Amino acid sequence: MTAASIRNVLETLRQLYGERRRANPPNPYEVLVSVIISQRTRDEQTAVIAERVLSACPTVESLARADPDPLAAALRGSLDPPARARRLIELARLLVERHGGRVPDTLEQLIELPGVGRKTANCVLIFAFNLSAICVDTHVHRITNRLGWVQTRGPEQTERALASLMPRDLWGPSNWLFVQHGRALCLPGVPRCSRCPLRPDCRYGQDPTTRKN
Repeated sequence: MTAASIRNVLETLRQLYGERRRANPPNPYEVLVSVIISQRTRDEQTAVIAERVLSACPTVESLARADPDPLAAALRGSLDPPARARRLIELARLLVERHGGRVPDTLEQLIELPGVGRKTANCVLIFAFNLSAICVDTHVHRITNRLGWVQTRGPEQTERALASLMPRDLWGPSNWLFVQHGRALCLPGVPRCSRCPLRPDCRYGQDPTTRKN
């Protein structure tokens, strides 16, 4: 696997899905809350739930003062709304106490917050601060393994492997492109390989023993 071949794959995806539309400027608090809500929540539900939560709690300070029960109601459709509501309130209180209500822009500080692991932290660094990071969600993990770029069991292993393979300028843009591809063609169950422009360069797509459409 070469840097040139990786660059070609991502350029193909960019031509297929276009460029990500960025908020100008992005609001780090809104990005953080939205990414946390996306954890184990269906893609189509995340934006709806995040809009409800951010309408009720538009600032870090308002989230820190939130009543857990109404917040849990706003989180309906995500995993375990009462527990997630408590965690979001705790996170907001720590942001106020430790960071003056500001979302930190380092991996080390972000992963100290409740409900924030490496994936969430890296997504915040990319989408809120436009920093160089690799955000490995289920789409990135699945697709890069299918392509044959990595052979890994979990997201953290995938992140480390990709960091040694991918040109650094592709780290941030890769997440959005892989998410679009994972939703459209490289599905979790049976991927739509017959329609995929990456098939000639994909180990899974070229394997005659794998199930595909």
